[in-house]
Amino acid sequence: MVHVKKCPYGNRSRPETEFWIDGKPQIYCAGWYDRMTDEPLEICAKCADWAYGEQCDKDYEEARENENK
Repeated sequence: MVHVKKCPYGNRSRPETEFWIDGKPQIYCAGWYDRMTDEPLEICAKCADWAYGEQCDKDYEEARENENK
């Protein structure tokens, strides 16, 4: 479930544990933000590791469905 890829900025932002699966944390990147607009950088918002992105939501929903089986 956890997506690991190299950040184009060289360092990932603050890691965040979003949810747990079978006692294992699912860690995503908090991303980098534009200090002028307080919006996430476009490249961060498109990253599969971004904690507030679609992939994280999909992984969470999949984990919840599997938990209820």
